[in-house]
Amino acid sequence: MKNFTTNKIQKIYLSGRFHKKYCFVLGLLFLGMIPIRAQDTGLSMMTNLWQTNTLNPSKMTDRRFIFSFPGISASMGTSALTYNNLTSTNAEGKTVIVANDLIDQLNNKNTVWANTDFETFHVAFGIDRWQVSIGHAFKTNTSITFPKELAQLALQGNAQFLGQTVNIAPEFSTSTYGEWSIGTAINYDRFTFGARLKMLGGLSNFSSGKAVASVYTDGASVYELTLASDYTINSAGLINVTGLEGNGGDLEITTADMDALDAVFGQNKGLAIDLGATFRVNDKLEFSGSILDIGSIKWTENAKVYASKGTYEYKGLDLLNLVESEDTDFGQIADTLSEIFQFSKADESYRTALSWRTYWTVSYQVSDVFRVGGLLHTRRLKGNFDPTVAVNAAVDLGRWWTLGTNLSHGKSTGLAIGANTAVRLGPVQLFFATDNLPALFNLVNNSYAHARLGMNLGFGKRDD
Repeated sequence: MKNFTTNKIQKIYLSGRFHKKYCFVLGLLFLGMIPIRAQDTGLSMMTNLWQTNTLNPSKMTDRRFIFSFPGISASMGTSALTYNNLTSTNAEGKTVIVANDLIDQLNNKNTVWANTDFETFHVAFGIDRWQVSIGHAFKTNTSITFPKELAQLALQGNAQFLGQTVNIAPEFSTSTYGEWSIGTAINYDRFTFGARLKMLGGLSNFSSGKAVASVYTDGASVYELTLASDYTINSAGLINVTGLEGNGGDLEITTADMDALDAVFGQNKGLAIDLGATFRVNDKLEFSGSILDIGSIKWTENAKVYASKGTYEYKGLDLLNLVESEDTDFGQIADTLSEIFQFSKADESYRTALSWRTYWTVSYQVSDVFRVGGLLHTRRLKGNFDPTVAVNAAVDLGRWWTLGTNLSHGKSTGLAIGANTAVRLGPVQLFFATDNLPALFNLVNNSYAHARLGMNLGFGKRDD
């Protein structure tokens, strides 16, 4: 019986032939970790920076006219893992992963996520007590949540689960879409209200729908398995999936070509709205709140739904042998699993909701040059509630330079210290912000990274 117990160390080599065996596991753990939406816990304190309006549509700047050049905001993170606590170097100098050590690092549920906002342009105009804006951005949101038992089965085999039913169903979603927006903010006495309507054009989606999949190992033999599933996989737009039906073909996930109009407007339509409000108690104290991305996209172009539903019994199947063979690679494993779970394909449209977010902030102007604040940020991450709290401080070094810092703690990000700065040179405003400054210099020891940068042009002083 070729199964690993919890006392035996299994090493995964990241070079040579052993890399192929476990690429599907590492791909699962790091699917979302590509430079890609940020939490922006420090941005809320960067007053008179147009980009604060992206977090709360009621926020106004002190300029009558703002033009924002292309900018990028990117973040990625894991709920438990960093590169350095995942790997080590053996006596031969090879980088390895010790499977049992990896398992010990995991939570019962583990999330990997990554997001990117590429803001192509924003234009805003305001006088007196109102402001209007239009803009466009490309956005990518990626997340995957997987149970610890999935990694245990893949790396240690199923002997440890004799007589047990374990959940192995991952939940995942990756979407890319374009966003055209029009917003307005209106001030009335101490209150400012804002709203933004967003027209969405979906480019690609690959996601799970229903997510139920379990494995029962017979108490007498690791080779007798009962698998149950009610699991769906969606794909649309530029994503093409072939071979998932288990018809003997190779499983392939490819991307299709697109023309310029499809890239700008998208073929899969959706709507969303952002809402925000600000209450200024006096010249020093201010409260604000917003809820963003209330909406969805209907995927119709090249839309397919793959479904697996039923109970299947297998004899003579050793899950560890599935990944232990010298000749096994990701394609063979995926083909075998697709045959086991017997996916069927249907050409049908489906709808995905955006991952909504909220920002609740308070700021206090301690002096003419120094202010402090607090933030509660929440987001829905693949059906899970993910809160972050932060405290901020900022200092204005004259009219042209602002420096800030923030300390945050989140369910999926842990403890992080950030920094931000904005410099104004005449009409030109340059800015940079990160919610986790150490990660910029030492990514391999951090489970969360984030950065935002861009440039604005601002003209004319807006009347209060």
